[in-house]
Amino acid sequence: MSSARTDAVIGGRIATRLLAAGVAAACVALSLASPASQSLNTNQFVLIATDGKFALQFDARGKKQQISVPREWLVPPGVEKAETTSYVSSFNYDRRVTAFALGNGKLGLHLSSFNLLRGGSAQAAAGRDVFLVFDPDASTVQRGLMGLGITKQRVREDGCFSARTAHFLLADINRDGITDLGVVTERIECLPAAENRDVDRTAQPVYSQDPVQWYVVSDGQWRMNPAHSGVLPQDSAALPLIGMQLSPVDFVGYGYWKSHDPSKWRSKNLEAAPYQPPFRSRLLRD
Repeated sequence: MSSARTDAVIGGRIATRLLAAGVAAACVALSLASPASQSLNTNQFVLIATDGKFALQFDARGKKQQISVPREWLVPPGVEKAETTSYVSSFNYDRRVTAFALGNGKLGLHLSSFNLLRGGSAQAAAGRDVFLVFDPDASTVQRGLMGLGITKQRVREDGCFSARTAHFLLADINRDGITDLGVVTERIECLPAAENRDVDRTAQPVYSQDPVQWYVVSDGQWRMNPAHSGVLPQDSAALPLIGMQLSPVDFVGYGYWKSHDPSKWRSKNLEAAPYQPPFRSRLLRD
């Protein structure tokens, strides 16, 4: 059987299962997308938070359905306690959820939190990103990728603004037909005077970008696989920011250097950022 016909047969089976489960047609089209041509759905799922409990809401058989999400998946108890002395809580989750196809009939769900400190010189902000796996056949959700910690943050300390942001990519990096997750972390940090390349002895902000790290699906969850570190496939798709127009790094970078182009920022051993998120490319075009 040809590759195209095999894909069509598999896609038909997936569509049949999804329709049988009563999940909205938007999810059907989404589930048939290949990792190389990802379709993202930002309307099908909503995260509901009530009295400290979380649930995913979605359309099924023409009705709103909810399934609970264990609180500890989104708010680890020990970490929540440790944050009581922080400038701002990082557990302010947005209602919006981005869904994408895994390629095996299931969907990946991207949940995101972000919180800003209102007032004060620190101008602190912090947030997290969590990934779940949704099974349309059973209308169940399971762990996907968590434990990434704080993935976006900014704070001003000792007169210097620092920031960090993780960007997320989708691709079938190991070519097994299942969508993998890539993470590119950028940061603006205030280096000690001894490490700063400038003549000025005062610590100043410096931008850097880490090589992309890939998490491949194993036993139903994404797990880091160093074998693919640094690989940026041309057919990767970017997950959009949730609940913000600019990342903390872009906010701080523009504030310092009045440009959205990282090549114009003071950088640490980096002539140009290897990865540019789509929203930044749009800012540069505009």
